[in-house]
Amino acid sequence: MSRRVCAVLTTCAVVSALAGCGGKVDPNATVVRGQILYRGDPVAGGMIVLAPNPDRGASGAPITAVLQEDGSFTLTAADGKPVAPGWYRIAVAPRPGTVDAPTPGGPYPGLPSKYRNPALSGLEREVKAGVDNVICFDLDDS
Repeated sequence: MSRRVCAVLTTCAVVSALAGCGGKVDPNATVVRGQILYRGDPVAGGMIVLAPNPDRGASGAPITAVLQEDGSFTLTAADGKPVAPGWYRIAVAPRPGTVDAPTPGGPYPGLPSKYRNPALSGLEREVKAGVDNVICFDLDDS
């Protein structure tokens, strides 16, 4: 069912863009939202971090949001303004206290640690101005 939520969000974004949502899109009304899953399950109560990618010309402070129970999020800049357009590296952290200590049978319990560092996660997206930016990931152990 969680994959269905991500598919619905993506479909809504496409339909909204094509239909125009009943009016002109404000070029400054940049929306960044989406859903984070791990092995098909929501990363409930975790955190998403978008760090501007200087290798692609982006700059500024990282932007964070807490993931809701269904893994969904909506991002705004710290000052409440829309997220600045540009390329971002993305990190995802699980809810504090939910990752067990490694054991010989489970050396990487919970969300793999690479996802917690935007420079190592391999996750990246471009935020475009004046559109509904939908970011959905179903993370795995690879």
